[in-house]
Amino acid sequence: MKNITFIIAAIILITVAVIANMPAKFDSSRETQISNFPLKAGNWEGSDLELRESDYAILETRNLIMRNYKNQLSADTVNLYIIYSSDNRKALHPPEICYTGGGAGTILEKGVITLGSDFKVNKFVIENKNLSQLVVYWFKSGNLSTYSYIHQQLKTVKDRLMQKKASGAMIRISTTIDPKNPDKALDILKSFSESILPLINTYVP
Repeated sequence: MKNITFIIAAIILITVAVIANMPAKFDSSRETQISNFPLKAGNWEGSDLELRESDYAILETRNLIMRNYKNQLSADTVNLYIIYSSDNRKALHPPEICYTGGGAGTILEKGVITLGSDFKVNKFVIENKNLSQLVVYWFKSGNLSTYSYIHQQLKTVKDRLMQKKASGAMIRISTTIDPKNPDKALDILKSFSESILPLINTYVP
C-alpha cells in the first residue's frame, strides 16, 4: 500500500512540475508589481533591503520585495519577503530550501500553525550561531491562500489547463526570537500578519 501511495504521489508531482513549467502566455507589461506593496501597514512602517544582482539571477525574477517593518509603538521588528510570478517560475518554493542550502543555519523545529482564527501557515525555527528566528510562510494563487505547496501547484495546473492566469506568490515573515521571552516572537508575527493580510488580498492577486 505504501508503495502504491508513493507511486501515485510521484506521478502527481511529475505532472504538476511539467505543466507548471510550461511557458505561459501573459502580457508582462500588465504583471502585478509587488514593489507597490505599501510601506505602511497599521502601526508598522517598512524599509526596503537591497538585494544583489546575483540574488535576482538565482530567483529568475525581480518581482519581489524584501523589507524590514518596525512597529512605531512597540519597536518590534519583522522581515517581510514576498515573491510573485505570473508564470509560476521556480522561485515559488518552500523557503527552507534557501535557508539550509545557503548555509543560513539549522532548522530546529517545523510544523503548521494557525495565525488567525482559521488561517494556517507553515512555521519553522532556524538557528545560526547564537541567533534564532521564527519564520512563517504560505502560498497564494488567485483566491487560494494555503500553507501547502502542492495545493498551490495544483491550482496553477488547473488554471493553465483552463487557460486562466496562473499567477502565484510566496509570502514569508520572520522575527528574531528573544531567548528571555521566546513566546513573544509568535505574538509579534500574529500582530504583523493582522495588519498585512488585507493588503495582501489587494496587492497580491
